Amino acid sequence: IPYRQSLSVSTQTKRMNRAYDILVYGATGFTGRKVASYIHQQHPEIKLAISGRSQSKLVSLAQSLGLSTDHVHPASAENQPQLVSALSQAKIVIACAGPYRHVGREIVAASIEAQTHYLDLCGEPQFFDDILSEFDEKARNNGTLVISACAFDCVPAELTAKLASRELKRKYKNSHVTNLEIVHTFQGFSVGNPTTFHAAVDGFHAATKGELRRSRERVESQLNLKSLPGAKPPPRPSDWPDIVAKPQGVTPVYHPETQTYLLKFVGADAACILASDRYLRYRRAMDQAQGTAGSSLEDMSMEPLPRLSVCLGLASKAAAYKVLAYGAIFSALARFQRGCKLLHSNPSLFSNGVFREGGPTEEEMEHTSFKTYCTAYGMSLEECIRVRCSGPEPGYVATPKMIVGLALTVLHHREEVKFDGGVMLPGAAFGESDIALDMLKKEGVLFELVLDTASASGTVSDTDTNV
Repeated sequence: IPYRQSLSVSTQTKRMNRAYDILVYGATGFTGRKVASYIHQQHPEIKLAISGRSQSKLVSLAQSLGLSTDHVHPASAENQPQLVSALSQAKIVIACAGPYRHVGREIVAASIEAQTHYLDLCGEPQFFDDILSEFDEKARNNGTLVISACAFDCVPAELTAKLASRELKRKYKNSHVTNLEIVHTFQGFSVGNPTTFHAAVDGFHAATKGELRRSRERVESQLNLKSLPGAKPPPRPSDWPDIVAKPQGVTPVYHPETQTYLLKFVGADAACILASDRYLRYRRAMDQAQGTAGSSLEDMSMEPLPRLSVCLGLASKAAAYKVLAYGAIFSALARFQRGCKLLHSNPSLFSNGVFREGGPTEEEMEHTSFKTYCTAYGMSLEECIRVRCSGPEPGYVATPKMIVGLALTVLHHREEVKFDGGVMLPGAAFGESDIALDMLKKEGVLFELVLDTASASGTVSDTDTNV
């Protein structure tokens, strides 16, 4: 399928004439309710519909938002015709029902059949690979975008990595991005809903049983990555420096730039960044194999992967060791079925209160924020660019802002997305788009170039410029 293949006029007209701009599926869940409320309150111009399994809960939500019940479209993920019918009413669906490994596949399938662009909040790497191998060709064939991980997993990491890499190549013309370092920092006490914890338990357990590895093998086979010229990165040159720290084991690493202690970040960010790189190489290689003229995708066939480090930055060594202790208990239990049942039974106990029923209070959300730093390095410590993404509480305040900002980019600036259709992640879909960053800024999530980066040993400066 050629890059930016022209869609039929009938397909485009069909989408333009739909009753709703955005449908939120899973709207009565903890995060779905916040996404639906955010759209209704902050973007009254958007024609909004809500969907999910329970009609009574949807009607109650519609009444609380002041929406007519005409905007309610109940649909079960197990009832595909009903789900396709509901999704066919909208140009875009924001899928908030999880864990995605259990319910996400059916929503993706229905979105593609309905030719409704799909965005979700998923942070489950196995799900990314599974829907890519099963649905990418179908999504490309009918011009439907399927974009996963459009929330804190993994927008700050992916888009700062893309921005820092772009700026490094612009400033240092003949350089390569040899190292990428991402550090998440949090201000205040961030609390999550148990659904995220349950997804992490199931995902970790599946990975220990080899399911994630098998999913990636299916992607390689389905996309023919091993034999498609240019689809795989070349080996890392021996003269490229290893600059960034990659914390391993039980020893936190002090990070002078952010004045925090680093641990390996166990979220989906690294998997997302690598998966976006894989997808961009694949689509460029497909263009070349098919002789597509005018492809403006960057030729990455001769560009090795950078050394990648994604970390959590904590204010003290004591805090870092506490996280390590809880992480050790989690990983020990999640390897076994009985251990998973124990973890599922009490998320708050096994996460030191980070995940609890009801999620964070309004006061907790008001006093919590995040800053994500990404530094791209060239051939030396001094040859670097640092960028920062900052926003409010990441799970339930910034998340609606991120996914809505990206949904509005698709809705109003469709030409900014590199592809007519396909299954991808934010880095592949929006990584080169300044308009997407501007849309996120309008929602209150800022991407900034930190100017004072003369040395990687210096602390992060407050001198910055909005991108």
